[in-house]
Amino acid sequence: MKPETPPFFIITGPPGSGKTTLIDALARSISTIPEVARRVLAEERASGGIATGEQDPAAFVARMLEMAIADYAAATSPTVFDRGLPDLLAFSAHYGLPDQDVEAAIEAHRYQPKVFILPPWPDIYQTDAERTLDFDGAAAFGDLTRQAYRRSGYAMIDVPKASVAARVAFIRSALGL
Repeated sequence: MKPETPPFFIITGPPGSGKTTLIDALARSISTIPEVARRVLAEERASGGIATGEQDPAAFVARMLEMAIADYAAATSPTVFDRGLPDLLAFSAHYGLPDQDVEAAIEAHRYQPKVFILPPWPDIYQTDAERTLDFDGAAAFGDLTRQAYRRSGYAMIDVPKASVAARVAFIRSALGL
């Protein structure tokens, strides 16, 4: 008998589509976990490390995988994750890396079967110190993300382009909060 999937939910999508802003707003009513990529990049830059996409993509993905598994293990209540383990398939594809370790982790750590996915949205897209892709590159990464979730057996719920409050209401309603 398969173990029950924990009440862990994912919000994903291309860079710059409003995930972090949405997660921050949801944090007022449900436990949330911030995106691993930004946390790894911040740690690596602060320590002078090289586990970044520009310097050592394989180490970057490995660090994200380690952190994502630790986040999953630490969650003890209904939680919304800013990206999940299947996102690491998109990073692996983006960098042309093997993904067997990511695949194994995805099978061992399942989230709720429906994933909230945000669309690329040029009106709100901005680059920053960690988000260096142009809009077209971010949209292409979003396509890789969608493919990764399909490949991992998840169904996607498209989150509409709307105000933060409307997006929060949409997700809260879908989660029954």
